[in-house]
Amino acid sequence: MRLIFSLLIVAGFASQALSQSTIFVRNSTWQDFDVAVTQSGTLTVATEEWEVGDSLVRGWLETTGQEVLTVNRSNTAVPEGDTAFYDIDLIGEFNTLTIKLRVAGVIGGSTMDFTIAGDLFSVPFFNDDVFHEIQTTLAGKDVMLKFKADNDDSNMDRNVRFAIHDLPIYEIDQTDFENPNVVNAMYYNIQMITFGISGMPQADDRGALLPAQISPYQDVVVFSEVFDDVPREEDLVPAMEAAGFPYRTEILNAAGLIPIPTNGGVMIFSRWPIEVEDEIDFAECGQAAQDCLANKGVKYAKVNKLGKFYHIFGTHMDAGGQEDDIFARRTQMAEIRDFISDLEIPEGEAVIFGGDFNTEPTGSDMDYRAFLDTMNPIIPEHIGFYESNFNDDFGLIIDHAWGDRTHLVPTTITNEVITMRSLDPVLWDLSEFSDHRCILGRYMYPDIAKTGGDTLICPGENLTLSITTSYPVTYQWSKDGVELVGETNSELQFISALESQSGEYSCLVSYDVLYGTATDSLNAWFYPEGPETVEARLNYEFGDVEIDQALCEVGLGEYKNAFIQLHPNPASNRLFINLAESNLAGDLSVFDTSGKRVYQSVIQGAGAVLNISEYDSGLYLVEFNSEKGLFHQRFVVY
Repeated sequence: MRLIFSLLIVAGFASQALSQSTIFVRNSTWQDFDVAVTQSGTLTVATEEWEVGDSLVRGWLETTGQEVLTVNRSNTAVPEGDTAFYDIDLIGEFNTLTIKLRVAGVIGGSTMDFTIAGDLFSVPFFNDDVFHEIQTTLAGKDVMLKFKADNDDSNMDRNVRFAIHDLPIYEIDQTDFENPNVVNAMYYNIQMITFGISGMPQADDRGALLPAQISPYQDVVVFSEVFDDVPREEDLVPAMEAAGFPYRTEILNAAGLIPIPTNGGVMIFSRWPIEVEDEIDFAECGQAAQDCLANKGVKYAKVNKLGKFYHIFGTHMDAGGQEDDIFARRTQMAEIRDFISDLEIPEGEAVIFGGDFNTEPTGSDMDYRAFLDTMNPIIPEHIGFYESNFNDDFGLIIDHAWGDRTHLVPTTITNEVITMRSLDPVLWDLSEFSDHRCILGRYMYPDIAKTGGDTLICPGENLTLSITTSYPVTYQWSKDGVELVGETNSELQFISALESQSGEYSCLVSYDVLYGTATDSLNAWFYPEGPETVEARLNYEFGDVEIDQALCEVGLGEYKNAFIQLHPNPASNRLFINLAESNLAGDLSVFDTSGKRVYQSVIQGAGAVLNISEYDSGLYLVEFNSEKGLFHQRFVVY
């Protein structure tokens, strides 16, 4: 009896649903909309025949659409010959949009037409099943309005879905792209699961359509969970190339002939040249979360943006909350730290690491605190109003884009959580590109550069070693690891240099940056004890400054060093370099009087010919370093 009663209830609801229609709104904009519904027409429809849904349509809520109104389409609600109008006002901060329904009673039910109007536009009613688009402006930002009926109206149960979509989804200032000291790095788990084991469908469509949504001024994109080889290589990679990302790494820890475990799913794309890439495979995986099905680890790329190096690390750590999952993540934290350390990246260059850490500040397993203790990262300032990047639980941020305080410290880092969503018809029902929101990391660094170093000069000559920057810093110069008293300026000058001044020189550059001052509500999770001062202490190595009288004792017409001879000397176009022995390999360098290396090459044989036609007039030093020793000669360009 209980089963029969349940079936009767279900049947009753199903019968009622055949004569009702629902309006859905998918709000893909930065603002929320209050909902207000008014009913008019030739009759006042009884309030029990129509129902207002959500009173607030939230921006970028993870849903295919919020229900704002459901209406009864039967003649009980709208008798034959009557017409009911419903106006659904979506009230934003500065503008109002109005979705309009016209329900006309006919024999056995009703017809329904629909449209949308705004402060700057109006369009006629529609009753078809095709897409309609209107581009307009809301609160000073371009938006696209797109709507379509979800089904036919044979049973008077047609639903209509409206989308309000920011154009573009997010923006980056072009000046960032032109600035070598600013880098914008996106970290995004896009869930392309191999073999369709689980997760979101349409990996091929998502891979093909996502890149066009990325800002043209985005420097670097780090994807995770791009496990599936076919949509990655056939859809995502070509689409990223078409979107202006010609440089990319290989997939992390590519699988062998046996596809289980599969690759690590992390791949780095860049608009700027990638000069070096590397990777590690995590030693541990959490069996409880099935993470051993993938060769997870860390992917690394050295990116050259306009002459400044950025060391980008992307990872996807184990998921799950069982004991072996937690042990795996704790081990992986140390592996990330050691991998960065082993690469011996110069202190004055930027290190950025992020990805899907599966670790959030609200967790009860203390993983987040352990990660901070292990990595000692710089936690960015969070901006925007998105409270989560996995679902709508406040503070559930498991994807991060952090900074590193042991290298060049950024003057600002911001993390913004955004939702990437599509208006393309092929993804209309799915709407989302991933089950994760993505992280936009923006890093601004001081413009610190050094001049001089590894220099060979003669006694009595002048030399300047310098640090240049527009950022307020302090300086302390050292020789052979010992601080030079009073040398706290941006330049270290050698006036009439002495041989006793030869040595290894360096400069400690110091500055402090205050983090945790942003007012975003998420910062209370990331800076629970208030703002933090990050101390930058960067040691810039200038190498060996050699001041040697022996280099100056040879006149221009003499060849005391018979092993290497130069002619003509002085010269203006070509310089012939002759060695005393043939078939001798070595490194050939040319230095100007400031100690700057202006030429470097490896030669094999009895000599070489240099084109010096572009050299400025003055004195130069040739250095030849081989197994026979280190040899020097000087020449003049006129």
